[in-house]
Amino acid sequence: MPFIPKSQYTVEYTNGNLLYNIRTSEPYTGKYIKYGSKYFAGDNILDLSIILKKFPEREDDSMVVNPINSFYNKLKPQIYKKIKAKSTPIASKPKPNEKDYENGIWKRYFCQRINNKSYFLELSYKSYIDLIGGKHDNFLYTPGEIMWSLKNSEININNVLKLERQYPSISFFFNNPLEFVK
Repeated sequence: MPFIPKSQYTVEYTNGNLLYNIRTSEPYTGKYIKYGSKYFAGDNILDLSIILKKFPEREDDSMVVNPINSFYNKLKPQIYKKIKAKSTPIASKPKPNEKDYENGIWKRYFCQRINNKSYFLELSYKSYIDLIGGKHDNFLYTPGEIMWSLKNSEININNVLKLERQYPSISFFFNNPLEFVK
């Protein structure tokens, strides 16, 4: 090993989100030596046996939130492309029209996030259809609908309670049974 002047390398620290061990593919946490564009585990310049690499950079801001996810997406491009093609449902607050008031009942559409049972979005009919059809991310959001009475708030309370088992915490989302009631 030739002599490397102190001015040509630096010893730094990573918390596991910057580098990974090329032998094990595990994220590396600890001190590392940066020598030019190369990285080595530890802080001893005489021991450069464990070679590290930087996680791949993000390609865009649409999906990847940390380097480990980016690394996985590089390893599994077919899954990444499939998920990236899906969009997030857009929340909207539709209002009943006069025909709905004549009928006395109106269908409202919503979705619940699978990994956060208290996260709901109210949807327009078009977004609801897009979610069911797979244009929106139907792996992360569960679609739902509720019949909403425009004349009787007691019916709304009962309909929300019926959905509580299938959609936990929905009563916190549809918490105003008098909404849109004339």
